Amino acid sequence: MPELIVDLTEAKKFLAAKVSKCAIVQIPEGLKDRTTWIIDELKGSSENIFVKMDPCYGACDLPLNDMKALDADSVIHIGHGPIHRNKDILYITCYYNLTREEIEQNAKRLLKELQKRNVNSIALIANAQYNHVLPELKQILFREGITSHIGTGTSRIATQGQVLGCNYTVVESIQPTVDANVYLGDGYFHPQGLVFSTKKPVIVVNPLHGTVEEIGEKNRDRFMRKRFAAIAKASEAKSFGLIVSVKSGQRQKEKALELKKAIERKGLKAYLLEMDLVNESYMMGVKVDCLVNTACNRIVLDDAENWKRLIINPTECLIAIGEKKWEEWSPDEFLH
Repeated sequence: MPELIVDLTEAKKFLAAKVSKCAIVQIPEGLKDRTTWIIDELKGSSENIFVKMDPCYGACDLPLNDMKALDADSVIHIGHGPIHRNKDILYITCYYNLTREEIEQNAKRLLKELQKRNVNSIALIANAQYNHVLPELKQILFREGITSHIGTGTSRIATQGQVLGCNYTVVESIQPTVDANVYLGDGYFHPQGLVFSTKKPVIVVNPLHGTVEEIGEKNRDRFMRKRFAAIAKASEAKSFGLIVSVKSGQRQKEKALELKKAIERKGLKAYLLEMDLVNESYMMGVKVDCLVNTACNRIVLDDAENWKRLIINPTECLIAIGEKKWEEWSPDEFLH
């Protein structure tokens, strides 16, 4: 089983160079069991090390308000690549240390699946924990006659081939040249996002479980039927609550203001709702017919059916009020 590596060498150098007095370390849920180890490792590099215990939803969710509250001079964000550059924030990407043999084994499993499908050209994609493996996997597949493309994304993407939950531009630019998309990683969060963003097959190679599987078109069709049903229902709404998150990488105030104008031009009512964590329970009692989420697009794409209230994304809102056509539906990616 590959081991997840968390290397704090750069963090120590970063804090020492700043002569840090107070630092905040932000970690994903999966690293909570290493909290005390992280503090022990870094305590010689800063006078005070705080590890943030609130859930972290990605590099879009930086503890900037915490910095002010604690008078911290530095943030060490562990687990994600940078989407915004800040001189006081260091991003540490943890990664799985796959051996050459393990990469070969995964390539062999994938090759069998590609040959069965008569696929000769693929897009190779991964999240931050596996992204470093893609060049070597590409070389192995090339020897077997498979052409692999590793795309470049927008400024929000730190490295080639990397996808975020909100941004799949590394695959969108190369879709005309590939037969299928291959995601290297564990879990379904990122490959499900690929289903939203492309009509080509999505094949998932899971190095932890040793499996290769496709997320079928039935998933995509079922998803789109649900979204179009939500849009149809939203088209009957007379009032909209426009949700704006203040999270550093999810804040879209200008988009919310544009939506407000578009809704009001139609003679409908629009109300601006501001929050940090977008949670349905926080909006109990708010009397609107439909909620429009301008924060992380995955709140709607993944969880809308679990909400008791109708919630849609910005593009869906524009379709609902007649400002865009049904064919213009998009997953509302965060590009920058």
